[in-house]
Amino acid sequence: MSETVFHNSLQEMLSYFSLQKDPFGRDIETSQLLHLPLINEALVNLEFFCERRGIGILTGKSGSGKSCLLRLLVSGLPAGMFRPVYLCHSSVSVGEFYGHVATAFNLPSRGRKASLFRSIKEYVYQLQHTEKIHPLLIIDEAHVLSNDILMELRQLLNFQYDSETCLSILLCGQDEILSRLRLSIHEPLTNSITTTVTMKPLSQEETGSYLEERVKLAGGQRNLFSPQAIRAIHNTSHGVMRLINGIASGSLTKAWRIQAPMVESEQITSLISDK
Repeated sequence: MSETVFHNSLQEMLSYFSLQKDPFGRDIETSQLLHLPLINEALVNLEFFCERRGIGILTGKSGSGKSCLLRLLVSGLPAGMFRPVYLCHSSVSVGEFYGHVATAFNLPSRGRKASLFRSIKEYVYQLQHTEKIHPLLIIDEAHVLSNDILMELRQLLNFQYDSETCLSILLCGQDEILSRLRLSIHEPLTNSITTTVTMKPLSQEETGSYLEERVKLAGGQRNLFSPQAIRAIHNTSHGVMRLINGIASGSLTKAWRIQAPMVESEQITSLISDK
């Protein structure tokens, strides 16, 4: 299918359901999902973590909304108070890890571990003490970090000035990170954790509210998913938002192709059988 044909088909489907844009596409603003109690509560907890400082943990299954939550957190932090930096280079050596941290802070990334550590330390001291800006290091895919790197994080957390924590670290990853941190070798790091936030799957009721709100954000004036369809989507996706989006999008397309007024459970069954 050419790009033009695909675009025309999408527009026809949106017009059929009286939608202004794709309800399950990426052009829905992340901030518009704040109505979800799950997202809102998790965001408030992460904002409290930023105030408390130290080390925080954000866990959840792949597709559970962690990336959405991180975007909301970073976009809402006052620029004059925080300097968030993001890393997703987890399967690396300790030396490479320090190089990536240095790069994230716009520091020279070449050199030995000791010199990189020193330059990072001097930078966060200067940022916290002189500029009064607190650096926040966000490490994604933290569940695959090596034990050596996890042990190094404790050294980074020791950056202090007059008993004031100069660096906070937010570890984001799948639930395995929690079992990793229970190992005795990580007890000093675990004892520094101030906040743990877990992104849980949506309940069936939350799944229905989520679908309804996505349709509303796309300009829809009515519910496009029957109660039976909502139940089928929830059972198939297990409440994981990324899977909900994919199933809802595919079933909406199937409903349009047969000119159905709304999605029924039959469209979800058909979608699953196609895979």
